[in-house]
Amino acid sequence: MNKKSIVILLVIIMLFLLILFLFIIYRKNMNNTNIKEDNLIYEETVSPNENYVSSDEEKVFYTIKVYKNDNTIVVKSSSNTPFTKELQYEIKYDQELTKNDVKIEWTTLMGDTNYTEKNQIAVAVVTLSHNGEIFSQRKISFVSNAIDIIVEAINQ
Repeated sequence: MNKKSIVILLVIIMLFLLILFLFIIYRKNMNNTNIKEDNLIYEETVSPNENYVSSDEEKVFYTIKVYKNDNTIVVKSSSNTPFTKELQYEIKYDQELTKNDVKIEWTTLMGDTNYTEKNQIAVAVVTLSHNGEIFSQRKISFVSNAIDIIVEAINQ
């Protein structure tokens, strides 16, 4: 390789790293849209495997948090496992919202609310209502990243 090729390769690598860095910053900013813990109105955490593992380090936790900022409701999911992608979505809503207006139903991949060691919780159905009227209902999968990894492995 001559000097010109090495310089071009280094420039391409530097541009790639710069783009990657900017993408990471952009994603981090998108996931932290003015959320203040003071605005937290509901939080629920479950463990799909706590009854089936022998140590605390093996326990998996899924968390849903619901925030209300002015005219926006922010729903955020997280987990302590790498198989889960954190998710955040926003809903424009100008009415009052309390913890009694939030319902989370935990289900298996097949939608069963009775889970076992072989058929564990994988989905949260987040329902938001006001005065008995549902205005948002969404499913959040906590195993989507694991499915992506399996599909990618099969395709290779």
